[in-house]
Amino acid sequence: MASVAKPSDTAKIRQLKHPRTTCFFNISHCATLSPITGLGIFMGWTLEFEGEDSKTSPFSFFSTLTVATNADEKTYPFSLHLSRDESFAPRRFDDRDDNFHPFECFFSFQIPRNAAHLQLELGECLGEGRSGKAFSARVLGPLPDLPASMPSELVVKVARLNHCRNLAREAWVYNFLDRHNERGPVGTVIPRCYGFFTAKLADCDLDSLPSWSLEDLPWAIAEWEHHPERDDSLEDDCDVDERVLESFKWLPEEFVTKDRSKWNSWKPDFDDPLVAVLLLEKGGVAHDDFRMPNLIRAPPTAQFCRRHKRVHQWYIIDFSRVWVLDIGREHFKAALETIASCTDYQSQYFYGIDPDD
Repeated sequence: MASVAKPSDTAKIRQLKHPRTTCFFNISHCATLSPITGLGIFMGWTLEFEGEDSKTSPFSFFSTLTVATNADEKTYPFSLHLSRDESFAPRRFDDRDDNFHPFECFFSFQIPRNAAHLQLELGECLGEGRSGKAFSARVLGPLPDLPASMPSELVVKVARLNHCRNLAREAWVYNFLDRHNERGPVGTVIPRCYGFFTAKLADCDLDSLPSWSLEDLPWAIAEWEHHPERDDSLEDDCDVDERVLESFKWLPEEFVTKDRSKWNSWKPDFDDPLVAVLLLEKGGVAHDDFRMPNLIRAPPTAQFCRRHKRVHQWYIIDFSRVWVLDIGREHFKAALETIASCTDYQSQYFYGIDPDD
């Protein structure tokens, strides 16, 4: 008979802290899963609940966002009023069997409910791809009293109407990296992220837009899109045994796994469309290619990298399709070998990785 945790165990979840960070809560539970596997296999469950971001994290600064065009520019006037939304957690990849682990889960991060409001004026388009466009944006008005300084210009990445799901995943990766910043990738080789925001277009100020201009708006679906009715599939969009999902029903609602997330089965609704944006630190020169490798010149605010003892000149961006490896759980060499074996871009993009280096 399978042994599963009961709702009463949730008190323990809230009491135990992850050994590496105070933002994590951890419970390890072992169960005999004979109904699922058909064998008396002893397995461990590791569930990590993410608390609030630290007060100095840019993810904790803003709860709401207004993005508007400059009425003096030769652009179509519109104003978007957006709120922070849930990111899309992935399944945890298990390099022992080259598959996604059904029991060890990542969870969506909590979002700030009563943080500050930010107003932005949309500027020039920095680049675009099939899934979205990136724009420079100027911060308007005096900023609220924030625990850390922020630049006067940012980047707004706007998802096309059928690619909000992938942008939600990218937001999770940025938040994950921000919370696991012991080696300092955020602010040294990866831009800071200020949150993931969404809004229903019906609730935004679009009344003054002429109907013929809709295809030119930032969130418009690209004319070369082959499947406008859905978002691209992700690497972890694989089937999971229903009995595995049943075994997680005891978890409280705040534990939002991939399979519990609204984004897991999300599809665009053209009768009630959703617009999604990601707010990022602005770099220097964009390469104007939203495929691998995605590189931009690092901004003047780039921090000193403790690992490489230097200030890096380039930032890496676009994380909607990355593989998330918890290198803290594996040896670094094994992690690199996993990356090299799992990616389709090994010969073109990972030729410089030597696991023995």
